[in-house]
Amino acid sequence: MSRSGSFGVNYKKTYDATVIPLPVKITDLGSCPEGEFLFVQADGAIDQYAFVKIEADGQAAMLTTTNAGSNNLQVGVAQVAAADNEYLWVWVGGVGGGGAGTGIKGKLAASYAAKANINTTATAGVGDDASTTKVQNVVGLTTLTGAGTVELKSTGYLTVN
Repeated sequence: MSRSGSFGVNYKKTYDATVIPLPVKITDLGSCPEGEFLFVQADGAIDQYAFVKIEADGQAAMLTTTNAGSNNLQVGVAQVAAADNEYLWVWVGGVGGGGAGTGIKGKLAASYAAKANINTTATAGVGDDASTTKVQNVVGLTTLTGAGTVELKSTGYLTVN
């Protein structure tokens, strides 16, 4: 990751290869009041608010227990849907990122309890509090009775260890 400024982070938009917002490049880290965002390329379709795994080369794919691995994998949360090979900014947390009223959201399974650990699931892009592989440094702020999205709060960069 490199950083040289906010890059005009627009996490509500996707880009194709002809309209990448210069001077940004894949794996650049940008900041805005909602937290830290990493510029990535979609490796397959990505749903809005999906948890994603981020490879060292900046390729992002929806996160599952199967592809999470256990080698300090970087994780983000897409705030916009993206088609295969589109570029987008994904929220990667940062100290104090997200929080109530910021609109930073993630997809969680039914019966998620507020402020519980978020873990990977077999369902691509969806987290839950009842699984095995923990996504570090993030919690959802509200309880769900059915599957849905909740605002997220981070205490550092999102990873799977």
